[in-house]
Amino acid sequence: MQKYVLNEIKKLKIPLNKPNIVFLKGDLWAWKTTLSKYIIWDLLWVKEDITSPTYTYYNKYKWILDWKEIDIYHFDLYRLENYDEFFAIWWEEILDNNNWIILIEWPDIISDYYNPDLLIEIFKTEKEEEREIKITSFN
Repeated sequence: MQKYVLNEIKKLKIPLNKPNIVFLKGDLWAWKTTLSKYIIWDLLWVKEDITSPTYTYYNKYKWILDWKEIDIYHFDLYRLENYDEFFAIWWEEILDNNNWIILIEWPDIISDYYNPDLLIEIFKTEKEEEREIKITSFN
């Protein structure tokens, strides 16, 4: 586990493989969305406005690879109560048919049904602008 301040987050090495389901865990205001923006914007080069999906549950971004359009999903499951709500919206089809990158904030309600390829855990420290980040790859 390593400590990072907000303006150093781009030094973080994230081993992304494709396809990849990435779980982001941490308390409120732990930088899960900030880290998601870094992954989508800087590592995947998606040049769209990257916003938090807290109220829309997920955002879908388009990325062009070898003249082929690829979908990148960014979920925020904070407001869902249980897996049945996730299932009722048919989102499991997205996870079951993943061909690229799916980022999931607050993944606890689906963790009994889906395993991440990559787990990113973010811990607050005593300093407001600093976090400890632990990355575990299951590939």
